[in-house]
Amino acid sequence: MKNIILCILLFYSLNLFSQKFAVVDIDTYDLIESVTFNLYEGNKMVYTNLTENNKATIVPSDIKYDKAEFIKTDYKLHSIETTNLNGAVFLTKEYIQLDDVVVYSKKSNNLILGESNRIVNSASRYLLPEISFGVIFKNYDTNLNIENTVFYVDKIKHKTAYKIHYFEVEESFPLDNLQTLKFNNEIYSSDTLYLNPMQKNRIEVEHKEKILFKKNTTLFVSIEVLYYLNENNIQFQPDNKLRSKLKLQLSNKNNYYAKTVDFYTSEKSVDFRNINLMIKYDFAIDLFKTPHKTILLTPAILLNTTEIK
Repeated sequence: MKNIILCILLFYSLNLFSQKFAVVDIDTYDLIESVTFNLYEGNKMVYTNLTENNKATIVPSDIKYDKAEFIKTDYKLHSIETTNLNGAVFLTKEYIQLDDVVVYSKKSNNLILGESNRIVNSASRYLLPEISFGVIFKNYDTNLNIENTVFYVDKIKHKTAYKIHYFEVEESFPLDNLQTLKFNNEIYSSDTLYLNPMQKNRIEVEHKEKILFKKNTTLFVSIEVLYYLNENNIQFQPDNKLRSKLKLQLSNKNNYYAKTVDFYTSEKSVDFRNINLMIKYDFAIDLFKTPHKTILLTPAILLNTTEIK
């Protein structure tokens, strides 16, 4: 029994003094697999290995070193002092990656902006009578006109009046798990539109006037409920379970921003926060894992655009 206790104490003491870390892409907060890391004492390399995949890499406790170096194709070489090694190690790409999704329509020369991934039937969000969540779109190449907007909804129970808002925004630089939006100006707000009972899935809104999406800008698009109408076209407030919902889809990007609610105070944040970046950071720092793909979602909204020549 005494030997078992000594073994347990030895195991915990080794882990206590061992450093563990995960390597993360500084732009996307995705875990980077199979990164070469070299450990140095002074100018002498004392250890080299590859990082673990989807779990913490633990440095053997018997190795003495004062600097770690990380090497990965397409990323800048990164060195870090021993005292700063625990937790996440962030690597920067050698080049700028344009991370929005652009799909050319087969029927026209239109550019469809946004993600077209699998809709998660069990995942949707209530549309609210305020602007509280949405998705960002980035335009790097040329001035565009937004011809129409497409989004997906659960089956509508009651006639729903709504508006679509388009804001020019800027993303803050991520600080740990926090990245927020700075709102510059609202470039367009639709007329009052309606979702009708029994409508479901794809909703396409043709815009009466073209919406200019300037080159090198970012747009935040959000849908706001105005009111509900009953069978007699009289405004009323339906039960929560009968309110209209926007579908969510699987996401490969960090384009989903929303106000968050404090777990302890139930207070809603003033700013809009990058939801998927927050999730990825917490998984990387606390669990040293990549979140399952069904956890990373985004509102199912697309922009159908044409290039201004």
